Amino acid sequence: MMKIGIRVDANEIVATGHVMRCLAIAEELRKIGQELLFISADDFPRPLIEQKGFEFVSLQTDWKHMEKEIEQLQAVIDRYHIGLLLADSYYVTRAYFERIHSFMKVMYIDDLGKEVYDVDCTICYADYYRELELEERYPSNVKLLLGTRYAPLRREFSNLPQKIISPEIKEVLVLSGGADPYDFLWNFSQKLTESALFETLETVRIICGRYYDKYGELTEKFAGIPKLRFHKAVKDIEKYMLSADAAVTAAGVTTYELCAAGVPAVTYTIADNQQGNARVFQQEGIMEYAGDLRREPVIERITGLLDGKYRDFSYRSRVSEAMRQRIDGKGAERIAKSICQIKKR
Repeated sequence: MMKIGIRVDANEIVATGHVMRCLAIAEELRKIGQELLFISADDFPRPLIEQKGFEFVSLQTDWKHMEKEIEQLQAVIDRYHIGLLLADSYYVTRAYFERIHSFMKVMYIDDLGKEVYDVDCTICYADYYRELELEERYPSNVKLLLGTRYAPLRREFSNLPQKIISPEIKEVLVLSGGADPYDFLWNFSQKLTESALFETLETVRIICGRYYDKYGELTEKFAGIPKLRFHKAVKDIEKYMLSADAAVTAAGVTTYELCAAGVPAVTYTIADNQQGNARVFQQEGIMEYAGDLRREPVIERITGLLDGKYRDFSYRSRVSEAMRQRIDGKGAERIAKSICQIKKR
């Protein structure tokens, strides 16, 4: 059987969002009998991928300059008998895909829409996909998987119980993704403990990502404050979501997980590619956007929202239902089925 290759990277800069969504798709592919190989520029994501039981190969190349890896990539494709490649990186180029597509089938996960690429299929599950005009720009022979129906979440998010909305906010969940390059968790923890909001809360769970390198310092600094509870690289994030009355998150893949769980959330951004998510979710009345951490007083806005608008039980009940209606958690399964169809062509 020809294998499916997944070309994706993770490190302190790009964090783990790309790998996590690819793992969700890979899990669904494995369940329907497909063999897979993860391919990365370096060894950073190896532990995350191998602990899920997937085969992994490092190209030993520069993840920021993907055109320079094509010779090594083609050698891996030939050696492992790969029949289709799913790519997930912001550093692809038109020339990169033209070369690869000349000798194999290619699919791309794209939430930027910067270029029209030479591929068999493009996946854009972002809620703002219409703004990218992909249907108008791509030729008719390219399959397009568009919209939140294709949000690639772990299967656990497709079978969650309905979120119970508490009359009051007592537990808050704070997330930053795989890395925290702007020290949001540290600064938010400090400002929150100094706020009037903190006095009304019972628990604040701070979830640190796999590549967060200040975990020891953070837990030591706030060791005397029992309300603050710190966790790192948790495997069952959905359980923490379901127990929270509200969440604070960077506007990446986690926003879709929170939607599936129905957890009212405030978002902030730390990268340009997150702004579309944050903006559209706010426009649709699903999540409030506190701003860009790189240039705005985000922390003050977050605490203001939690201590104001999010105190309203009816508001949180309404947005929770709207979130669950938007994401059903079956996107990875739908993508996996489409991959198999394209592979058979």
